[in-house]
Order: sequence, then C-alpha cells, then structure tokens
Amino acid sequence: MTAIIQNEKMIVSISERGAELQSVRLKEDHTEYIWQGDAKYWGRRAPILFPIVGRLVDNTYYVDGKPYSLTQHGFARDLTFTIKEQTESKITYTITSNEETLQNYPFAFELLVSYELNGTSISVTYEVFNSNSEEMYFSIGGHPGFNCPLLPNESFTDYYLSFSTPERLESSVLEGPFLSKHKLVVAEEATELPLAYDLFQNDALIFENMRKNEITIRSHNHNKFVKVSFERFPFVGVWTPENNAPFLCIEPWYGIADELDPAKDFKEKKGIQMLKANETFICRYSITIG
Repeated sequence: MTAIIQNEKMIVSISERGAELQSVRLKEDHTEYIWQGDAKYWGRRAPILFPIVGRLVDNTYYVDGKPYSLTQHGFARDLTFTIKEQTESKITYTITSNEETLQNYPFAFELLVSYELNGTSISVTYEVFNSNSEEMYFSIGGHPGFNCPLLPNESFTDYYLSFSTPERLESSVLEGPFLSKHKLVVAEEATELPLAYDLFQNDALIFENMRKNEITIRSHNHNKFVKVSFERFPFVGVWTPENNAPFLCIEPWYGIADELDPAKDFKEKKGIQMLKANETFICRYSITIG
C-alpha cells in the first residue's frame, strides 16, 4: 500500500514496505526527483538503513560474545510499517521488534519514521525508542536515490555537486564493501565537484565531519536542483553504481560499514550509537527540490 502526502508545491508518495519514499514531484511541472528503481542498476528507491549501515564482515557481529547475523543495511527496509499518524502534509510510520527481529538483533525497539512537507522541502525524521532495560546499540541512515539527470536529453556528466561552503572532500576508501585504513582526497577547498562515473569506481564516496552537512545536485543546463541537508549526521555516502546508472544517492548516516578488521563487540563498532534504557534517539535530514 502506498500513501500520499501533499501541499501546494509538491506531492509525495511513500510505501508501507520499508516506509520508503516512492515519488517526489513538483506540482507545477510534474518533475520526478526520486529514482524509480530498475533492477538493471539498483531496484530500490530510498531505503531506510537500520539497525546497521553497510555490511558486516561475514554478515556477523557479536553482542556479549554471542554471534548474530544481519545482511547489508539491516532489516528495516524489508519490513512492513504501520501508519501511526497522517495528515494532508505529514505521515508517521512505525515498526516494533518482534520474535523474528530478536533472533538476529537482540534488542527490543520501536522505530518511527516521519515525512513532513514544508514548501518544497521534505523533513525526514527517525526516532528510535529503546524498549530494553539495558543499553541498546544500533546504526541508522537514509539512502535516497535521485534521478540524475532530472530532465530528458541530458547526461550524468552535465551535473555536479554543489557545496554552500568550501569543503575538503576526503573520502574513506573501501576495500570491497569494508572500510580500509586509507583515505582519498577527492578535492581541496571545493564548492563544486563535477560528476563522473569514475568517481565511483571504488564504490561510494564516504565523507566524515563536513564543515556544513549539505550537498546539492545541480545541472549546468538549468536551475533545477535537489538539496540534502543532514545536520549532525557524522557520515554521508554519495553513490551510484559504475555502470552508467541515471541516478545518484546522497546518504546521511549515523553508522558505517565494518572495518576490514572489525571490532570484537558490536558496542565497539565504528560509528555505532548507544541508547540508554527507555530513551529515544532522534535525528532528521531534509530534501529540498526546485
């Protein structure tokens, strides 16, 4: 089932499967900003990453010495969410832990995902409630894919990333799907980064601790854009498969893939979040279109 929220500027649809954005369109010209999915390149559109971000070595992690198994990006993206609240321009979805999730992730939780429209912006909020009597550990993140190019008769290389303040773009280097100890300086003091598929020959670019957590996709041919703002998120991934795929993902993360030599315990994993009993973790990012 797909739900729709809208305001005077835009119309947005969300699937109950994974509480995943399906479509983001301007009303004035019906431009579609969200990648519509194609298994040839990548079949998803904007999955939610929880309770891990990225991949675990051998798909395995340890809590108090006991092994558990999770596949890449966790299970939330494949679960059916329930609508908790809906108005014309806002919707909140929820899932809670159950017997099946507890087999692979030994923490009780409630996850709420909200989408709220304001003008031409969508505020995306994640709330994680710890239902345990002890601390829980998790990661969470977004993975929205955007059409790039946005308009017909354009190419991927007509586009560039725009930064509102000069950024030293230093990316963590992946070895396979895992973090190596190496870094790659993509650009020094950049306000623009031209898009080219060879930027992604080693998978995603992963930036940490940017000066201003905001990235805009723009074209040299027109003024249309999509901006992702992710205040306080410690990591952001920028990704497209290196196969001429006509989309680009900008992914705000509270968490990251395993290092090649992973931590022995989940609570020591790089980027992991700790939440005390009966407390709630809240983070949000926004997507602005024009």
